[in-house]
Amino acid sequence: MSHGRRPGPYFFLSYAHLPQQRFNPGVNLNEPIFKLFAALCKHILHMTNCTDVEAGFMDQKLESGDRWNDQLAEALATCRVFVPVYSPRYFQSEECGKEWAAFMHRVQAHRDADGREPQAIVPVVWHPVPPDDLPDVARPIQFSLLSMDERYLEDGFYGFTELPGLRSHYRTATYALAKRIVSVAKETQVAPCEPLPYDRLGSVFGDYGRRHPLKVTVVASVTETLSHQRDPYYYGHAAAEWNPFRGPGNSKPLAECARELAEVQGYRAEIVGFEQYTEQLLGTAQPEGPAVMLLDAWEATQPGRRADLLRFDQRDRQWVSVVVPWNSADEQTEQARKLLKERLREALPSKYGGPESWDVPSLEAFRQAFPDMVARAASHFFRTARTFPPTGHAARKPRLMEDP
Repeated sequence: MSHGRRPGPYFFLSYAHLPQQRFNPGVNLNEPIFKLFAALCKHILHMTNCTDVEAGFMDQKLESGDRWNDQLAEALATCRVFVPVYSPRYFQSEECGKEWAAFMHRVQAHRDADGREPQAIVPVVWHPVPPDDLPDVARPIQFSLLSMDERYLEDGFYGFTELPGLRSHYRTATYALAKRIVSVAKETQVAPCEPLPYDRLGSVFGDYGRRHPLKVTVVASVTETLSHQRDPYYYGHAAAEWNPFRGPGNSKPLAECARELAEVQGYRAEIVGFEQYTEQLLGTAQPEGPAVMLLDAWEATQPGRRADLLRFDQRDRQWVSVVVPWNSADEQTEQARKLLKERLREALPSKYGGPESWDVPSLEAFRQAFPDMVARAASHFFRTARTFPPTGHAARKPRLMEDP
C-alpha cells in the first residue's frame, strides 16, 4: 500500500444498475440493493473495529454505461473482498465485467507456489442464475450460504425482499453473508494496487449465455498397434473407443461418457486424440477452453508416448485435468499397478498425483469426480485468460446496444 493511502473497504459491492421506469420515474429500482448494502455495513461495523468508510463500498451515483470515477477505481484497487450481485442483468453488464476484471488483476498477482489464488470473491445471489449459464470465470466460485441453501438458491435476496413469507429469511441471510465477508477478509491477503483505467480493461463475461468449448483428449492405444502383452478387450480401432471399464451393461467408451457429462454442465465437448491436440498440449497454439485428458496408464510404459507425456508435464498445462482409470476387474492392470504408477510418476512428475490429476477406480467414481475435474481445469483456464487487450492501437469501445 502506498504511503498515506487509507485502508480500503472490507468489501466492494458490484451490481448491475437498474434504469428508471419511464412509467414510474419517481421509484428507484436499485433501492433494495442499497438497503442490502446498508445492512451488510451495519453488521460488519459490529463484527470488526473498522470505520464506517472502511466497512463497504458501492457505486450509488453512476448510471449504467457511464465510466467509473476515481473513487470507484480506488475502491476496486484496495477492497479486501469483491462481492458480485448475481442476476441475469449482472452478467450482461460490461461495467460489471470490467469491475470483476479489475479485481482479478489483483488476485492473479497473489498465486501461491502451486498456482492457487486467494479466494476473495463472495457472490450474492440476487436473482438465481442457473449454474450452467454462468460465465466460466464465475463457475468455480462457491455461492451458497450454508443452511440457507435451498430457499436462498431458489429465490435469492430479491425473493426475500418481495415475498412476505420469506422476509424472515432476509435477516438471516444478510447476517450470514456479512459473517462470510468478514471471515474471507481475515483469511485472505490481496494487496492493494494502483487504480486501473477503465479503457484498458475488458469484461470477463464475454462467454455468458454461450456453450463453452471443452476438449476431451484420449491418450490410449488402438487394437492394431497394441503391445502384444496387453489385452485388447478394452480397446477399439480408434483411441476414442477406449473403454477401461468395459463389462456387462457398459459398452460405451469413456470419452463418450465424458462428452455427455460435459454437455450436462453446459459445455460443447469435442473428443480428440493426443495427436490431434498436440499443438495446444505441447506447442504454442492457444487453446479455446479447458480440457480433460483420459490417460491409459499403459501408455506410460511406451518410450515414445512417455517422452510426449514428459514434454506435456514440463509445459505446465494447468487448464488440463488428467484422469487415470483403474479397473480392479482388469486383472492385467491390477497385477501391473505398482509398475504402472512408477511409470506414470516418471512421465508426469509434476502433474500425476497432484491436484490436477484423478485416479478413478470405477465408472461411478468417474461420473462423480467429473464436475470437479472440469471446474478445476476451467478455473485455471479463465484465471490465466488475458484481461487486458493486446498492445497496439486501441480498439473502439463498443456501445452497450451493439452486438459483440
